[in-house]
Amino acid sequence: MNLELNKKNIIMLAVFVLIIITGLLLHDYRNQDLSDKINNKITLVNDYSQFFTISNAGNKYISYLLKKDNEKLMFLLNEKYISVNSITKENILNKLTLLESGSYTFEARKIYQERLSSDITRYYIKGDLSLEIMDEYQRPSDYYLIIEMDSVNNTFEVTPYNGKIFMEA
Repeated sequence: MNLELNKKNIIMLAVFVLIIITGLLLHDYRNQDLSDKINNKITLVNDYSQFFTISNAGNKYISYLLKKDNEKLMFLLNEKYISVNSITKENILNKLTLLESGSYTFEARKIYQERLSSDITRYYIKGDLSLEIMDEYQRPSDYYLIIEMDSVNNTFEVTPYNGKIFMEA
């Protein structure tokens, strides 16, 4: 088979190559937009100030849980979580997973953020919960929380969490 390089064949070859390149670029552009939307929805918190602010909110919840302070726990818990689980001041300590007696420390290890609106951000926290015992090492256990922060009113709500987002990552 002889391929003649006349004007007609060169134009057809150039159009064919141009169509393939355009198709590949369009495919890459569309796939990049989809992955960017997924990746930009939930991102890792890299700002140290923000990280420690959210970590301290988690510590406040842990301290109220240790003190078994049902009034302050009711104030901190997410309203939707309260209604779904039928939590009241009287049964809150039965509905939440309480910690054994002792002194605990909570240290956030990883925090993801999800922007819900211009004012509200949801944070997914993975941390280490350690029982402090003198002269003995206790291996920390993973502890997960969701904190919704309202930046306008400077308030937050806490939701106990199973850590699903960290296990998928």
